[in-house]
Amino acid sequence: MTFVDESYQALASAEATFLANGGHAGRAAFLAADGMSSVPPGTVDLVLNNPPFHSHRATTDATAWRMFNGSRAALRRGGELWVVGNRHLGYHVKLRRLFGNCEVAASDPKFVVLRAVKR
Repeated sequence: MTFVDESYQALASAEATFLANGGHAGRAAFLAADGMSSVPPGTVDLVLNNPPFHSHRATTDATAWRMFNGSRAALRRGGELWVVGNRHLGYHVKLRRLFGNCEVAASDPKFVVLRAVKR
């Protein structure tokens, strides 16, 4: 299991949470990187993603789009991308365009969990 974030502080928090919830040291890696840029293509079975949609004062999906593309490249055939996002961001449209499929795994009036499979 590999946790990826560009923020060292976020990685430290993720590691502390992992260990506090029964994770064992050495069973996970914590990688400071820009999205999936450091992950070799076709080597991943599952990506869990909650992309940011604010960049300074702007609301944008540029980071999400980069993360979705990087995830698709890193996934093996049959690998899955699961995305948590605000419903109004319309991530399902981008995922259908990129993966050719996307389903809603769970939702409420504000948030949605989406699943796309690399074919």
